[in-house]
Amino acid sequence: MDKNLAYYFTQPLSDKNFHSIYQLSATQLYGVILRILRQEQLAQDCLQEVFVKIYHNFERYDSAKAKPLTWMVTIARNYAIDFYRKKQLLITDDFDLSVIDDGQIKLLERLEQSEDKKRIIDCLKTLDANVRDAVFMQYFHGKTYVQIAKAFDKSENTIKSWVARALPKLKTCLEVL
Repeated sequence: MDKNLAYYFTQPLSDKNFHSIYQLSATQLYGVILRILRQEQLAQDCLQEVFVKIYHNFERYDSAKAKPLTWMVTIARNYAIDFYRKKQLLITDDFDLSVIDDGQIKLLERLEQSEDKKRIIDCLKTLDANVRDAVFMQYFHGKTYVQIAKAFDKSENTIKSWVARALPKLKTCLEVL
């Protein structure tokens, strides 16, 4: 599949087209859902329902408002939270439903193409190792500032500062590359 997700959203909906959309996005959507539900079987069930919802709402997608993956992640996140509430699942550990925020959705959007992945990796390599690890822990593993601070044996404010200073650097780096 050498075409990106955006291409398939410009085509009429067909089984083949939707299969390509599924192939290009299922892993990312499953990751978002699994972070919220924390149970593989429930996440798989939810993912199936999310794709049904995406299929039925395909015509409502508006490229002026969001990129395809962003739109789909938003649907997956909201549906998983609703799924969570419907099932009244017990929260395990100190999991917080807000771990998937808009910043993470935007990062997922940037990971949409493999070329972008390399750019992000190259930009992350420009950061200090501890700062890079803190950014990874927050944006890719859904850890809170408190959890990251404990892992580094630093104050919560230090971690917030690291991340706050790293994000503009990453943004600038991504715009330059």
